Amino acid sequence: MMEDNYGEQIQMQILDFATTKRTEWEENHKLYSVVFEITPRCNFNCVHCYLHDHHCSKKLSFDEIIRILDILYQNEVLFLTLTGGDVFMRRDFVDIYTYAKKKGFIVELYTNAALLDERTLSVLKKYPPLLVDISLYGSCEETYQRVTGVTGAFEKVLKNIGLLVEANIRVSLKTPILKLYYSELDAMKQIAEQYNLPFRTGLEIFPALENDKSVQQYAVSMRDSLRYEFREYDERPRSLDNEGNFKKVNLLEERPLFRCKLGQASCVIDYEGRMCPCMSFRQVGRKLTFDNFHEVWNSFSTYPKMKASPTYKIHILFCRYVKTCFSDSVSTPGTELNELDNISELISIPLANTTALKQSPTKKATTKAIKWDLQRYFHI
Repeated sequence: MMEDNYGEQIQMQILDFATTKRTEWEENHKLYSVVFEITPRCNFNCVHCYLHDHHCSKKLSFDEIIRILDILYQNEVLFLTLTGGDVFMRRDFVDIYTYAKKKGFIVELYTNAALLDERTLSVLKKYPPLLVDISLYGSCEETYQRVTGVTGAFEKVLKNIGLLVEANIRVSLKTPILKLYYSELDAMKQIAEQYNLPFRTGLEIFPALENDKSVQQYAVSMRDSLRYEFREYDERPRSLDNEGNFKKVNLLEERPLFRCKLGQASCVIDYEGRMCPCMSFRQVGRKLTFDNFHEVWNSFSTYPKMKASPTYKIHILFCRYVKTCFSDSVSTPGTELNELDNISELISIPLANTTALKQSPTKKATTKAIKWDLQRYFHI
């Protein structure tokens, strides 16, 4: 699982929505975007997958999915992201997708792209999605096999990326940064460049369901993740809001328990048909029906208001690096920074051909720009 708001940015751009509109929805607890996990089943068995050991779980029937789509339609949900597992594992995917499109949803797809076939491609050309967001797991067949446990997938993925691009369908590539292909990130970026596609990376590997943290053994160190992220700072598509749209919070004063947008204007429907605040917060999910939609959704409105206890993440609040990284705002990183011996070393990495350097010859301007992105990466 890789979470960022790249798709959300496209949603706003494609409809020319002002930031004020999104802010209004969030402040008024208006649900406008849903991620729908239409199957737990996948053609891959990736070592880091958050659905680890759940790919054989029972999936929703076609009728159950249609009923959920009708519930979302009745409640004026606008954006719909279909994910899995892998969405193309469902033999009825085309029927689900066309139903959603004809209902008026603006649909985004998360997929590994290996199972794309001619019929599906034809439908996507006729009813284009907002975005097909493809997960990439290496730059060669050998690495793909180590990560996914599947032989022959790499060439299929490249072929299908090409077919989608040729069909003028909007595509982006993303990858969680894993030890198994950390050395191949440059080559993976070149694959994206070959197709003139954005390439995004994610820093965190989330525990699998039931809080199984064994998958996190494949995560690289935070030092290596940040080195890669900031090495080509301005060339990488930003997964985060512009500085002017980002709200700083003094954690010591306000102590919000959640620094993300949990429970504000989006949610997840999991593969069992439960409405959940997000992918990582499933334990409070409830089976969605026409009758309980408002009750369940309104219950999520309490999360943005929750306050952290005085001792919550106290080791981070008073981390010796806070002043170095976060300047005048005290913050809650999503990942501990204690493994970094010297963050100032990271934020002082020389950057080639960056906007910051073009705007100002001083090192100070570049360092300030990276400090800002460090803040946003850690949900400060």
